[in-house]
Amino acid sequence: MPFIGKQPQAGAYSKLDSITTSATATYNLTLDSGAYYPQSANHLLVSLNGVIQAPQDSFTVSGSQIIFDSALTSADVIDFIIALGDTLDIGVPSAGSVNTSQLANNAVTSAKLDTNIDVAGTLDVTGATTLDSTLAVVGNSTANSMNLGGRTLGAGGTPLGVNFSSASTNGMQINDTNSGNLGGMIGFYSGSGTGTLRGNIQNANNTGIHVCVGTSGTITFGNTGYTAANALDDYEEGTWTPTIAGTGNSIHTGQAYGRYIKIGKLVTAFVLINDNTNNTFGSGDITFTGLPFTSANQVGITNTSAVRHRFISPPSNTTQLLAWVNTNSDTVILEWSGSAGFVRLSGSHVNNSNSCAMAFGVTYETT
Repeated sequence: MPFIGKQPQAGAYSKLDSITTSATATYNLTLDSGAYYPQSANHLLVSLNGVIQAPQDSFTVSGSQIIFDSALTSADVIDFIIALGDTLDIGVPSAGSVNTSQLANNAVTSAKLDTNIDVAGTLDVTGATTLDSTLAVVGNSTANSMNLGGRTLGAGGTPLGVNFSSASTNGMQINDTNSGNLGGMIGFYSGSGTGTLRGNIQNANNTGIHVCVGTSGTITFGNTGYTAANALDDYEEGTWTPTIAGTGNSIHTGQAYGRYIKIGKLVTAFVLINDNTNNTFGSGDITFTGLPFTSANQVGITNTSAVRHRFISPPSNTTQLLAWVNTNSDTVILEWSGSAGFVRLSGSHVNNSNSCAMAFGVTYETT
């Protein structure tokens, strides 16, 4: 039934507020200064002048009032009135009196949960979970972690998966709020405990990303796992110093320049020889040593490229000067080609040592 004021509760045995007697039989019942409505006189334990009063005989109740069978005087003392609660209906249990065993399975639904729930311990979700807003995991890498699946990846032949649907927007977005170079975005670890870092994706100074695959990692092009033929294990750029060889051949310090680009096993090396009054050319074959990587020890590991040059004259029955790399070598070989076959370039072919210059690039395979 509905109540006005404070509703009686099952098991909520309460001592009502003190009552000062006067020349009347009717008094207001209050609990914590609020009107109290007992279910009946039988729900009250009343002591008057040290004597327990019989309900219905010595007093009755009407709404939130107690009515004694005769008027009291100011000399009478109501020692106490104890409300026994709503003893017939289930009502509202006392605070802290309901345990897990009193709840039926599946009795608590999402409609009865608060919109903001803090979980201090472990939250296990066995069914499907729909996330309608933002999931925030607060803490650091050592104090807090979030495990998905609760098992080793691939255990039982079923991998852990994250499904999403996106037509024109990002399916997954990771934001590096530190906005700094080399900020960690995704780290890949393996091993026991906290694991060992094997590779990561980092912020490239807010202009792109770095993909770091570790000292022995690869980027594999394909969707069936690692295949050596489809694996890219290195990209590198740098400089190198071409060193001229051959009797009487010498390039002045700082006049030989080299650069290279290495993609996987494929190396492209560039050479520039500037003219200088201190350059000398003798009679020996002209080659350049010091390539940044040694060529592979197998046939067909290099291309042949043309050499741009000046003040160098071809020998008889040759027309074009070519550059190439021999197998298992760090040396660039220069040769003339023509009806006379292949003829090595020598210092004797140089017309003017001080003004001679050349530029070329070679591409070859390394190990």
